[in-house]
Amino acid sequence: MSENARRISSVPPASRAQLKSYPTRSLSSAASGNEGKSMKVAVVGCGPAGFYTARDIMKGLENVEVDFIEMLPTPYGLVRYGVAPDHADTKNVTAEFDRVLQDPRCQFMGHVCVGKDVSLADLRAMYHAVVLSYGAAADRDLGIEGETMEGSLSARSFVNWYNGHPFYTDLISSLESISSVSIIGNGNVAIDIGRILLKPVPELAKTDIADHAIEVLSKSKVEDVHIIGRRGVAQAAWTIAELREIINLQGINTHILPEEIQLDAIDAETVAKKRPTKRMVELVQQTAGKPKTSDARKNLHLHFLQSPVRVLADDKNPSKVGAIELRKNALEGPAEKRKAVPTDSTKTLPCSMLLRSVGYKSLPMEGAPFDTKVLSPPYFQLHIVPNEGGNVEPGLYVSGWLRRGPSGIIGTNITDGHQTATSVLRHWGEAGALEASKPGREGLKQLLAKKGVEVVSLDGWRRIDQLEKVGEDVVVRSSEDERVWQEMGARAGRPRVKVTSEGCGERSEVT
Repeated sequence: MSENARRISSVPPASRAQLKSYPTRSLSSAASGNEGKSMKVAVVGCGPAGFYTARDIMKGLENVEVDFIEMLPTPYGLVRYGVAPDHADTKNVTAEFDRVLQDPRCQFMGHVCVGKDVSLADLRAMYHAVVLSYGAAADRDLGIEGETMEGSLSARSFVNWYNGHPFYTDLISSLESISSVSIIGNGNVAIDIGRILLKPVPELAKTDIADHAIEVLSKSKVEDVHIIGRRGVAQAAWTIAELREIINLQGINTHILPEEIQLDAIDAETVAKKRPTKRMVELVQQTAGKPKTSDARKNLHLHFLQSPVRVLADDKNPSKVGAIELRKNALEGPAEKRKAVPTDSTKTLPCSMLLRSVGYKSLPMEGAPFDTKVLSPPYFQLHIVPNEGGNVEPGLYVSGWLRRGPSGIIGTNITDGHQTATSVLRHWGEAGALEASKPGREGLKQLLAKKGVEVVSLDGWRRIDQLEKVGEDVVVRSSEDERVWQEMGARAGRPRVKVTSEGCGERSEVT
């Protein structure tokens, strides 16, 4: 993984008990202390949480400059690199994000890594407010023997690979020796990965999936995909829409063991009261009873009440994944707190690739407190990050997954961003809460130029965007552009062909 993808070690977390209360206030009521002066805001991370925070800050204050500082040369974060390529409608939210970027008070600074190119301390010295919204860029582990073997990958890295994230283009070079894939986790990410592995490649080729993924998937020998959950069918975290999409794939047989989807009295009562869960469970039960077709080319296996206990090596290559040992679970506890309790029953499931889809986690940033237990910066009301002594001081804020953990949908960040923006504007409205004079982007531009950092500006991103959109006119500026454009033009019918080089786009001093 690129050095840019790594963050630096933790700072001792502040105690929440030490924090003092700050009353809430609406956006429109925050203004007076620094009236007539320009507020400088830096947003670290250019994903949904950052966009919604920036949008509401600019809504609440006219005289403000907001600078997005993004490690990658492209904006949108998880919308670009996390949303499945065959779910184009979900990505339509980028039109709203573009309106934020087009605001003359806003500036995009791509290919700038906080902690490497500029320190958080530098940003805090240059800006009145720094909003951390860089998400969750690491993975939760299974914590079992053998999970670091060759062929054992995180779901996040696999998703980044097929979505063209520049740090993961070389993650997988071939699936020609892989016949069976096991995915640990019963959420939408696991379903997305299973669908990408099972879907006919001609259908995927109509999406914006990365070219290198199309090439590998077109030669894939994967015939069986196993999606494995530790709890029961009633606790599955996927949506019925995602489930229906994968089980209705052309040429697929879905296999479900009847004994794994039987509901006990507690789950039966819960399912009866919750219509969405009831519909999902009924779909699983109906699918389990469907006859299998003899002409199916691939197989989907849904497993419930199974926990991985160790990864077993391949018989011919002891460094590679060969199988996963599963332990059967039983459910205990009340309806809303059902726990998977291991039994003595185990089984071995052959697989040549293991994908771990058990959650993401955030990483600390040097100069910011970080709670190693909840894996996020400590924060108080309205997302204010305290100093190391636990005292609230205006200037550093947190939003999105970095605050609440990897949960919710894209729209969940609307409320998150509004609350963070409210906090920023409240402090700006208080006399003496934030210093009145800061250099902002001019100071950052000078620092990055001095260090020789090649920044991708908004114009640079627009050029990447134009290059990626097949069929649209583009200004060709070099022989390399000509070659790329000719290759793209030869693949007519695709909505976008992603540029996956980490250094893609026009790099220049920020303008």
